[in-house]
Amino acid sequence: MSMHRAIAATLIGVLLSGCASSFVKSGLNRLGGPATTATSVPAAGAPQVWVTLRSKGIKFSMAKLASDGAVVVWAAKDGSQMALRDGVLINTRGFGWDMMSADAPTVATLVKLGSHKRVYYDLDGTDTMRTHNFDCKAESAPTTDTPFKRHIVEHCVGDLGTIENDFWLDSSGHIAQSRQWVSQGVGYAAIEKKVD
Repeated sequence: MSMHRAIAATLIGVLLSGCASSFVKSGLNRLGGPATTATSVPAAGAPQVWVTLRSKGIKFSMAKLASDGAVVVWAAKDGSQMALRDGVLINTRGFGWDMMSADAPTVATLVKLGSHKRVYYDLDGTDTMRTHNFDCKAESAPTTDTPFKRHIVEHCVGDLGTIENDFWLDSSGHIAQSRQWVSQGVGYAAIEKKVD
């Protein structure tokens, strides 16, 4: 094992134990996490979202940290981060049992409805990468009592059982609000734009 991988494995272990400081989390992000910048502090006035982890009973804000094309990285004050590609969750850091990465559908795939594949990658208690394959189908759902133009539900069945992701799209066809699966240890994350 190279020195770089040994350091990364150590940092991942500390992070997953829930004992990592913001400094350690920032270091992990530079070793392969979602952040692409040298800092883990969002700029003042950066756009913000609310994230709710219902299984943990917490709601917190995250601010836009960086972007690279369609991928936007969001960071909380404690250093935890998530990356969304056009609003679709593709990884988390600092949530406890993180989604290390995901082969997730694009918004265009979801909007077309129909069947597609999904793959989630996470770490078990021994820092071994695990792969979870899902067969999914996107379907339209009612938008009752919401200001959104369209609601798409993604039904997925795989080795972890059944999961359902919800995406609410605005009039421009962008994901404005969602409820997306993170991992067995975290459950779902509800993500919505923060309105002051």
